[in-house]
Amino acid sequence: MKNSWLILLLGALCLPSCYKDDIDVAALNNNPFDADYNGAAIFTFEEVVNEAQPTPPGGTAQYVVFRVNSSLFLQSTSYQVKVRDLITGHEDLVGQIPLGSDVLRYKRDTVQFGTGEICLEMRLSNNLSYGRTETICGPL
Repeated sequence: MKNSWLILLLGALCLPSCYKDDIDVAALNNNPFDADYNGAAIFTFEEVVNEAQPTPPGGTAQYVVFRVNSSLFLQSTSYQVKVRDLITGHEDLVGQIPLGSDVLRYKRDTVQFGTGEICLEMRLSNNLSYGRTETICGPL
């Protein structure tokens, strides 16, 4: 009988330590890979680069170079960026080359020279899900 009282007493002492606060799901918005991310900008426009291509096919390829602020990530991870060219509507998934790099290059499907501005809609991609949409712009 004395042992059962001891067990009940120990159980009563441990019970408050099992209580957990309710999780406020709406406050979980600090992960850049989530569509509801509410923090600093993830992407930064760097430059537009025009490169001569070897023949064949020859011609010029145009790349938009941008930086990903991976210091915002909750942990180190690989990722891709879904890019949509707001001028042409072309979409592509851009990977890290080399792996671990935070400077990525989007190859445009249309080469444009001269004055004007290029705007890209971008989203982080990881494990078949997409983060918040951001738009970056820069001179052509």
